[in-house]
Amino acid sequence: MATTRQDSVRATIGAAARRPDRARLYDRLLPYGMMAPAVFVAFAIAIVPLCYAFWLSLQDWYMLRQPVPKWGGLVNYRQLLVDTQLWMAFGRTWIWTIGTVFVELLLALPIALLLNRETAIARTASAVILLPWVTPFIVLGFGWRFLLDSDVGPIHAFLHAIGIAGDSSVLNDPVLAFATIIFISGWKGTPFLVIALLAALKSIPDELYEAAEVDGANAWARFRHVTVPAIQNTVVTVGLVLGILAFYSFDLPWIMTKGGPQDATTIVGIAMYKAVFLDLRPAYAAAISIVMLLLLFIASLLALRARRTT
Repeated sequence: MATTRQDSVRATIGAAARRPDRARLYDRLLPYGMMAPAVFVAFAIAIVPLCYAFWLSLQDWYMLRQPVPKWGGLVNYRQLLVDTQLWMAFGRTWIWTIGTVFVELLLALPIALLLNRETAIARTASAVILLPWVTPFIVLGFGWRFLLDSDVGPIHAFLHAIGIAGDSSVLNDPVLAFATIIFISGWKGTPFLVIALLAALKSIPDELYEAAEVDGANAWARFRHVTVPAIQNTVVTVGLVLGILAFYSFDLPWIMTKGGPQDATTIVGIAMYKAVFLDLRPAYAAAISIVMLLLLFIASLLALRARRTT
């Protein structure tokens, strides 16, 4: 009986060892097959449009002159290099991006520190604070336009009372309009950074603060030497994501000022929109988008490298 059982086990092991190559190949390819749909979707929504945009940027297509694109080579890129207005828009876009992230960090850090408490008020505020982030730009834009209206806007009345705004809305002043929409952009993105910072703060062990307090560190020293090192990776990573979102902005400045007054709030997103829908030059807009992507890629690499060297 024992011999029969051992022979059966040996036969089973031998059969498994002699599995057909087709079955083994199936086992190796199964994980790739399960990943294929997600890879295909990512390729369809990211790589294909990017390839089309690059192809379109090499066309000569002015829709008032010709209904279909024709090969133009680097004609759009040559024109882009001498487009002074566009490079001014690029400069405003960098100011917009850095200013937005700065406002987000300036508002998010103290709010996250205040909410990093196990109280009912903190838990409720952590949920309510997400409202600006999830509210559509169209709602926020028109809401802020009402608040800043020179006739009925309560915020305009306050700014007028303290001498910042005159009789007309701050959105009619080139400098104030740009500063205002930068602040609003940062205000909208603040909740996302608050939630990320809260998660980072709650992951800091209490023992680190207790050890620092035993060593005689005051509140500022504990914040500087314990809190800041623990959250700096989160600040860099989330700040980079928010900066990328800000760099590609279009909705808020278009809704609030349409790039005015005097092109003071015309960033690259608005310049691309005007190139397509007002100037009817989609190939030129595609060239702008490719340059935007390259500049943002270089800036992101420099930011990450600077983070690694600190």
